[in-house]
Amino acid sequence: MLYATRFRYSVRQIPNLVPLSTLPPSCSCSWTSLHFHSEPPSLRQVDEAVDSFTRMLSMRRPPSIIQFTKILGSLAKTNHFPTAISLFQQLQARGIAPNLFTLNILINCCCGMGRMTLAFSVLAKIFRMDYQPNTVTLTTILKGLYLCGSVEKAVRFHDRVLAHGFHFNQVTYGTLINGLCKTGHTSAAIQMLRKIPRYGIAPNVFMYNTIIDSLCKDTLERSKMQDAKSVLAVMAKHGVKPDVVTYTSLMDGYCLVNQVNKAKYLFNTMAENKVFPNVQSYNIMINGFCKSKMIDDALNLFEEMRRKNLVPNTITFSILIDGLCKSGRISCASLLLVEMHDKGQPANIITYSSFLDALCKNHHVDKALVLFNTIKDQGIRPNIWSYNILIDGLCKSGRLKNAKEIFQDLSIEGYHPDVWTYTIMINGLCKEGLPHEALAFLSKMEDNGCLPNAVTYEIIIRALFEKGENDIAEKLLREMISRGLLQG
Repeated sequence: MLYATRFRYSVRQIPNLVPLSTLPPSCSCSWTSLHFHSEPPSLRQVDEAVDSFTRMLSMRRPPSIIQFTKILGSLAKTNHFPTAISLFQQLQARGIAPNLFTLNILINCCCGMGRMTLAFSVLAKIFRMDYQPNTVTLTTILKGLYLCGSVEKAVRFHDRVLAHGFHFNQVTYGTLINGLCKTGHTSAAIQMLRKIPRYGIAPNVFMYNTIIDSLCKDTLERSKMQDAKSVLAVMAKHGVKPDVVTYTSLMDGYCLVNQVNKAKYLFNTMAENKVFPNVQSYNIMINGFCKSKMIDDALNLFEEMRRKNLVPNTITFSILIDGLCKSGRISCASLLLVEMHDKGQPANIITYSSFLDALCKNHHVDKALVLFNTIKDQGIRPNIWSYNILIDGLCKSGRLKNAKEIFQDLSIEGYHPDVWTYTIMINGLCKEGLPHEALAFLSKMEDNGCLPNAVTYEIIIRALFEKGENDIAEKLLREMISRGLLQG
């Protein structure tokens, strides 16, 4: 009890605690990743929940707080945080005392809306009502702090809670480690993993997987793969069996640093350890093979999937189609597209972009234009990448008129050209000996809030020097230097 009293005091020292009544009921919710939940209910179901709640409130002898809490819980699980808070305020106005479960739901709502000061206000209320916060209460606050990006505050809160005699469980530490990794603090997550056994908590496969996945995705340093293998060794030493997620993360890491043979070795050893690859594992290996131009290996794995009755998804087909297109095997890719359609896997704009890219690179721009229009007719909305592919193909084929038409189509369709769209157009104009038109595009680019990059400047400066427009070229060169785009 002494611990709780001390912690109660420390919570009250948190500055700027805001009364719950200051939260407007109409406040929008933007932190939807706080829960694992089912499909959101229809507005009719939400209205029914609100009607039921208000009907119970108006009864002469209202039901127990448990009935009210059930409704608040269902609203919180489906991210209707402001509605739940508004109903709680009505509960308070009616003089019905909440229990700990009710207040936990309220903290959940505050964290879900990123209103951490309000969450701490509710925690203070828990102590004022002589309740003891439980693991759910404290874990929810920790998760809220991470989602708001307050990593240091979350770690301090964890340490303060422990210092006052409260305890966390595996779920809490899984949340802590996941939060640290997701915010780029993988080293701190490893430190936490090392510390938790002294709190009586055994690290589980989820915690190890989270750290391994974070290290494998940090491909800026190859040494991180060695760190990931070290974590795997520690995992084995403590008797925690790697699962399909562990292997898949490691394979992904090796593929990202172009060590596809190491990924292949891991893939082959999975079955020996009685761990069986899933569709995602196959997708990662197929992608790794395609990126390393090992297309036949990728196709063999695809066939293996079918033999094992694993159903390839849109990602599998798209990866393989892209690899085939890039290796010039367009007819083989076309057959896969037909199979994809027959299997009920809808091709998306990423799939079609691979075909557009292959057709343009093989100088079949007319076929690319037909495909582009067919995609639009099918109701598939092109993205900026697919527009860039087509514009680039047209420019490189000397079809500037068509390229300009597609460029105009961008704004009609409500797209904003990016730096590569403008750079492609500028390059096309310069190649055709039209540097002044290219300068007009450069000016238009900046007017539309899109800043040129080093490639944009280099293309246009070179074209101007070749045309003898030295003064303009030198002016752009100075501009490039002043913007820090010219490497010394």
